[in-house]
Amino acid sequence: MTDTWLSEQDWLAGLLRAYVGCSVLLTDRVGNVLLLKASYRAQWQFPGGAMDPGEGPADCAARELCEETGLVAEGLRLLVVEWRDPIPGQGEHAYPAVQFMFDGGTVGAGAAVRVQVEEIADYGYFTPAQASALLHPCAARRLNRALEARRTGATALLHSAGYVG
Repeated sequence: MTDTWLSEQDWLAGLLRAYVGCSVLLTDRVGNVLLLKASYRAQWQFPGGAMDPGEGPADCAARELCEETGLVAEGLRLLVVEWRDPIPGQGEHAYPAVQFMFDGGTVGAGAAVRVQVEEIADYGYFTPAQASALLHPCAARRLNRALEARRTGATALLHSAGYVG
């Protein structure tokens, strides 16, 4: 029997790569969900985006929320972790994705949304049913599980087909 050891470089080269994104669930006083309409996507989405090198998930979610809306969230609580399979047809860029969704709580009365005009074309507060209709079906499932996690305190783990949204 022969032991074959990989060099550290070969071992690292063989590890799974994944995209990482973070988003925030924010609601108004009556439970309507804040969604953003990015200028570069057909569907509405939650405030959030891709994680920068050296950044943790909660820091990423808070940064993206502030950049996109001008709103500041503190004490974010993890609601959902979604594992997405690679998107078919992306060739060498077909990696899975991990999406962390945090609870940003309730937007205070008088809190003004100031959208990042370079990326955000529109925003609105929608009932959960309206929001679900505007989101990609997998993102709508994440919304439903996030609302459930907010109520129960139990973080949800989802597995979805690959998609952008």
